[in-house]
Amino acid sequence: MNSKIILVKGIEIDKEYKNVLNYTENQMLTLCRSQEHLIAEANDYSFLRPTGTIMAGFTYSQCLQANYIAFQNPDYSNKWFFAWIDDVIYKGDKNTELKFTIDAWSTWFDYWTAKTCFVVREHTNDDSYYANTVPEDIAIGDVICEELWEDKAGLTADSGFYVVLATNYIINDNSTGSPLEIDKGRDYSGVTVYGNNIFGNRLLLIKITSDDSYMGYTYLNRLVNRFSKDGKAEAIENMYILPEVAFDTNTLTSHTAYNGETTYPIIFYTADYTANPQTWNTSIPKKKSFSGLTLKNKKCFCYPYNYLFVSNNNGNNNIYKYEDFYDNGDLCVFKNTFTIAIGGSGRTIPLNYKQRKLNNQDTLNIDESLAFGKFPTCAWASDAFTNWLTSESINLFTSAVFGTLGNMSRGKVAKDGTIDIGSNGTALSIAGNIGSMFGKIDTMTMLPNIAGTQPTGDVTWSEKTNFITYKCMRVKDEYIIKIDDFFTRFGYKTNSLKIPNITGRTYWNYIEIGASEEIGYGSVPVKFMEIINNACRKGVTIWHNHANVGNYSLNNTIVS
Repeated sequence: MNSKIILVKGIEIDKEYKNVLNYTENQMLTLCRSQEHLIAEANDYSFLRPTGTIMAGFTYSQCLQANYIAFQNPDYSNKWFFAWIDDVIYKGDKNTELKFTIDAWSTWFDYWTAKTCFVVREHTNDDSYYANTVPEDIAIGDVICEELWEDKAGLTADSGFYVVLATNYIINDNSTGSPLEIDKGRDYSGVTVYGNNIFGNRLLLIKITSDDSYMGYTYLNRLVNRFSKDGKAEAIENMYILPEVAFDTNTLTSHTAYNGETTYPIIFYTADYTANPQTWNTSIPKKKSFSGLTLKNKKCFCYPYNYLFVSNNNGNNNIYKYEDFYDNGDLCVFKNTFTIAIGGSGRTIPLNYKQRKLNNQDTLNIDESLAFGKFPTCAWASDAFTNWLTSESINLFTSAVFGTLGNMSRGKVAKDGTIDIGSNGTALSIAGNIGSMFGKIDTMTMLPNIAGTQPTGDVTWSEKTNFITYKCMRVKDEYIIKIDDFFTRFGYKTNSLKIPNITGRTYWNYIEIGASEEIGYGSVPVKFMEIINNACRKGVTIWHNHANVGNYSLNNTIVS
């Protein structure tokens, strides 16, 4: 008659093992005997077996207060068992039947050791920025722009752009006031021609510092007038606009010419052509906080909850993940390149994106680059086909090739190049798809040239948005708060082979293992070990202090 039983109240762990404790046997006994939880204790029971029922010598009133018991048998190596009370049945004065279910987790927690297994999700011990990127199955709702940066290199208030005139003629650089001369093939002293030109002509530059730059437009008007008066209007083969950033201003040569009198000189520039494009870098800070919000989990700052959206403001854009930028600290760095061409040609290229530095040199991920929007081509004896081909240059190849690939994905390609897309569809051929594209090109070549003096300006240029816009996009407040709460409660998806993280956090750790995995091994009866494994397969929250069970408002920091 020396078996012991403890009648306990207020134990908040549940029989479904959604919430458990990582207490040792002695810690569980201390909890059960604490003033807050102990109802009664006796040590004069006969041998108790975990059969699911005990005849207790406590009053019915005492037993009704209890939801938990602990009992021990000296004949079972003094092992303590812990159990939930399922039912209280009155049998008589101080004679009450208790039906119970063994708490397998608390009873045997001391008797098994965690092992390497496939962990589906858990609270990680590394919650640094951009460290956890395994995709989650969570709805994110709509996204909003948290912050915006615009790269307006060459289009800022203290700089400007050039109107470029392409011609095969040379203009006399004459500062004496004698009439300005235009002559084909003559090389006047002091004029630096645009040598090695890929366009086969020379470029004359008129500086325009703003939309209402009076002098710039005056110079342009006089220069065009000079061509017309000399009967050489056809000498202006193209007229288009380029930003100042397209040129190395240190290499520009300034010229002064006169239109037959000395009062109003014409000022223009020429430059030697170089195959090297102009370059500059744009650095965007990685977003690590959201205005008005305090988030606990840094995975909220990874894609798709937080990312960089980059647009050329002309129909092309790309998403860049902050976590995929390497070796630039807290910055996303882009290298911008711009070269001289009709309408301009440029792109922005992410540095060290999805690849690290090589031999301590920045790597350029050209496959992830984004082209700049085109600048206007003015309508002066300009080739319509060239204009169309220039404006379509970004999308032409993509449309031809990926349009074909899209068809291939919907059907089966035969040996003759025919794509069979099913009984209800029509047969397409790879050659036919690309042929239709080149048919369009052939049609454009037959259009008449544009001739005249009215500009065909580009709205993106007029709005000064030809370059790149960088937007920090993130999930709206309503959703990001819910997502943060989800991570707080259930940790991050892990999907890796590892030892489960049972004690790495201050207040609780959530663990979920694979459906056929085992959390550990030890001297635990098979029946109870299976209960423990099943709990971990469904997902279990392991609390480190009973007083905190269910309190998810605590700052569950990583234990250092």
